[in-house]
Amino acid sequence: MMRCFLSLLLGFWLFTAGGIFNAEVFAQQEMGDVYEGSATVQAKGENYVVARKKAVNLALKNGLEEALKEIMGDEEFEASQRDLRKILRRSSRYVKSYRFVEAYDDMVNQTSEVRLEMRFFPSAVNQALAGLGVIAGPVSENKVVVLIKEKSFTSAPVNSFWDIFPISETQLTKNLMEEGIEVIGREQLREMISETTVLKAIKGDLKSARSIGLKAGADIVIVGTAVSSLRGKNAKEGTKTVQANISVKMVSTLEPSLIAAKAEFSTIKHARALQAELEAFDIASKKLADFLVPSFHRYREKGAEAPVKKVPEAPPLSMSDM
Repeated sequence: MMRCFLSLLLGFWLFTAGGIFNAEVFAQQEMGDVYEGSATVQAKGENYVVARKKAVNLALKNGLEEALKEIMGDEEFEASQRDLRKILRRSSRYVKSYRFVEAYDDMVNQTSEVRLEMRFFPSAVNQALAGLGVIAGPVSENKVVVLIKEKSFTSAPVNSFWDIFPISETQLTKNLMEEGIEVIGREQLREMISETTVLKAIKGDLKSARSIGLKAGADIVIVGTAVSSLRGKNAKEGTKTVQANISVKMVSTLEPSLIAAKAEFSTIKHARALQAELEAFDIASKKLADFLVPSFHRYREKGAEAPVKKVPEAPPLSMSDM
């Protein structure tokens, strides 16, 4: 309970210190001029007029799907299917004009078939996507996203990545903000970024990290893992030894490319395991910030350097089991 209270307290501080993120959003790619859609509908009761109307509506929906895939990319389109239903159900309201390329009523199979070419209102589509939070925001300098998957031995496992305020993430965010770096808070991100995208980015998928940055309107994304463990007890001293490990990658949204990677750890003795864990995460986060801040400023001045210099991993706790 104490850990949750401290996490929420730190999260609230970051929310108020960082301000509420309310950026205007725009599509990642410009919409094309003409799209094509086709459909075949069964003519119930040989009512081909109704079947033709249904086929047209379905073809318009298929054409809009192609437009959305072009704007968002296939992967992001698939990940956002549930959100996009609201737009696709009303596809006709986004259509500027359409024409029949083919139209055929099959009397043998009792179907109506159509193939259409259509044009959409780009501003209306973009506005609808922006309202759902599924398209990119404008990339802004000096804004950073920090997302860390944390595994703590003092707290019960959670089902969703978004269900907690990780101590490591909160402390690292606080350290970066103290250096004058604007960090977009976790609470502003959870409604616009899927858990699947975050976990892919944490595993090293640069495209997913770029997607996070584009949606958040940040040009740098920091993702990683953190784990704490009880390393020993000293009954005579009445102390517990706790180790915290944090491993992160800093990714450029614009390229995308890896700017820097670093792992740090800290080991603390204390009578209370929770206090030892908090202090260990705090120290490890401060070490990471001391490394990341200069890398951040070098990137600002020179851009991402390739290849990234390898940094020795912090012993001895592996991040691979996260």
